[in-house]
Amino acid sequence: MFTLRKSCYCAFCKIQRKVYVHRHLVLVEVIGLVLLGILMTQVLYQSLDLRGLLIIATLLVVAEIWTQMRWRASMICRNCGFDPVVYMRSPEEAGLKIKAFLEKRSQSADYLLRPSIPRPQPASNLPSKNPLKKEQNLSLKM
Repeated sequence: MFTLRKSCYCAFCKIQRKVYVHRHLVLVEVIGLVLLGILMTQVLYQSLDLRGLLIIATLLVVAEIWTQMRWRASMICRNCGFDPVVYMRSPEEAGLKIKAFLEKRSQSADYLLRPSIPRPQPASNLPSKNPLKKEQNLSLKM
């Protein structure tokens, strides 16, 4: 019911990975944090106090920042370094980040036993799905 992460494929290396679904706090989390703030206010001041609003606001701000950082970090592919958020802004910058990641990866011992990343090939090198040539007419071959 409450899924935090979903499976998806990296647009660059086509490897399955998990990313966080929500970029911001959802209603259930906000309600939980407000209740936690009320509980903390009750424990600290032994009654409901206006200073509890400061506690609730602090909890909400910290949780929102944490949720956004967690979502943003999950967007970057750990296998190839592709970042779809940067790609939407500037494809050239995303390509430079992938290139830097792959250079760093080739020098790191952590990635020595992992399989290499398949490089995308231009469309002209790919074989066509239709083995028949355009000028062939199948109705005449009977």
